[in-house]
This record gives sequence, C-alpha cells and structure tokens, in this order.
Amino acid sequence: MRKLIAKYPILYLSKQYDIGDELVANNPEMVSAWIEAGTAEWVEDEESASDGTTDEKSEEKLPPAKAIPVVAEAGLAGDAVGSETDENLVGKIPKTPVRSRK
Repeated sequence: MRKLIAKYPILYLSKQYDIGDELVANNPEMVSAWIEAGTAEWVEDEESASDGTTDEKSEEKLPPAKAIPVVAEAGLAGDAVGSETDENLVGKIPKTPVRSRK
C-alpha cells in the first residue's frame, strides 16, 4: 500500500507534519498540489515492499539527545540586603535547604 510522505515540513488542517511523516490523503487537490510542488511523494509501504530476506538492515532507534543548559543564572548583580545566602544576585530566589524541592 502506498503512503504519502512529507519531504518538507507542512502545516495542514492545524497539524504540523515534519519531514518523513505520513500525510493524510483525504483531499485530492492538496495531494496533487504537494506532489507538483515536490513537498510530498508517494512511497510504497515498507511491510508490503519487503520480500522477507534476512540481508535487510534494521535501524536501531536512538533516544533523543538531551541538552545541558549552559547560561547565566537569572538575576541582577547588586547588593542583596537581607539575603539568606552569600550570593549577590537581586531578584533571584536563593538556593537554601528550606526552599529546595523534595
């Protein structure tokens, strides 16, 4: 069975389709417009296209990469009068054992 696959990001019916996502093919006018513009293509379904041989490679899916935040902490430099800690940031909630999350 054939699937309509997005070659570019497409916003259709308030849904964002990324590259490689299967598009809905319920509107023939939009399907023909996507095909003519080159933003989508018909692709044979992998299950029906597979002939069952063992030499086909299966791709392992890796977990998404997680970023480590590397920015300055929020707050303004200045004299924090009555601060609970020795940090000199005004407008920043101090990190104390009382305020820590459990």
